[in-house]
Amino acid sequence: MNTIASLQDVIETLKKENKEYQESQTRFKTVFENSRLGNKIISSELKILQVNPAMVELLGYTNKEEIIGSKIFDYAPDYCHHDWKILQEKLWQKSTPSFSLETCLLKKDGTTIWCQVTSILFPDNGETLGYTIIEDVTEKHLLRLQKEEFISVASHELKTPITTLILSLQLMDRKMNIGVSVTEDMIKLCSSADRNATKLSHLVNDLLNSSKIDHGQFGLNKSIFVMADVIDGCCTHIRLEGKYTIDYTGDHSLKVYADQYKIDQVLVNFVNNAVKYSPESLGILIHVEKIPGFTKVIVTDHGRGIAPENISKLFERYYRIGTEHHYASGLGLGLYISSEIIKKHGGEIGVESVIGKGSSFWFTIPDGKP
Repeated sequence: MNTIASLQDVIETLKKENKEYQESQTRFKTVFENSRLGNKIISSELKILQVNPAMVELLGYTNKEEIIGSKIFDYAPDYCHHDWKILQEKLWQKSTPSFSLETCLLKKDGTTIWCQVTSILFPDNGETLGYTIIEDVTEKHLLRLQKEEFISVASHELKTPITTLILSLQLMDRKMNIGVSVTEDMIKLCSSADRNATKLSHLVNDLLNSSKIDHGQFGLNKSIFVMADVIDGCCTHIRLEGKYTIDYTGDHSLKVYADQYKIDQVLVNFVNNAVKYSPESLGILIHVEKIPGFTKVIVTDHGRGIAPENISKLFERYYRIGTEHHYASGLGLGLYISSEIIKKHGGEIGVESVIGKGSSFWFTIPDGKP
């Protein structure tokens, strides 16, 4: 009787353990199949044994059968194969229970995506398999690269005017200490110091405004003002150089209700860009007109123009027009901030350009009252 009872206890225990195992398997399968992240199970040879729907979609396929049985290397660019070999070594040769790395995969259409890969070892019928979770971090990766490039550009752009400004001030101080009267050289040094101090001020303002936009602190201080007054003021630094001519057409008495300081920022940016990107175009035209419900301001140059593929990106943060070997100076924030200023006013901003003929940057400000 005791033997029979013992066998019954063993059978019940096995049944219970089997039930728990089945429930555990069901839970695992549910999590595996319904995860929003790509999941796959791989062998020690990096052969793909199972994938979930999210993984199929991530790689751009339509069904699991297209992927199961292949190897991870089939979906990785050659320059990323070493990442998967490191993962393989970490997990199996060194018996690390879990491992994570960032690498890239190729989708069915040839598109490259950056992924955060996390693999965990688990035993299965005497074999050790890897449960791998794949998260698409392409946007994060590109943003990080963009930030790193921005820091590099910002460091360079800030260093240049600061160095020149310091040098100009040191030379002026040296000449003053030896009793040199005001000469043409002194005037040039003062002009250089002023020009670089202005450039430095613009760069710092761009950084501050970009930060304010990110933190929702980019407010408006509206008032009524004559648009012609702002246009005259924003172009002073260009006129003083004596190289460029700026013509103003339209209603010189036209008034608007807006943030005068921020509209001045937009105009200064437009005029500076006309000079920067079209140095051979010595004539700049600023036209102001009334359209139904809005005031429209257009800044036109007759320079080299902008390629169609660049136009859609002009108002993106950090974007700078460049050639294969050269990018224009600046932080790539001016047009982005200008766009945010006009959007904040409830207006629109845009550009029309023809290669070899020039560009027209424009914005609108809605009619309004205090």
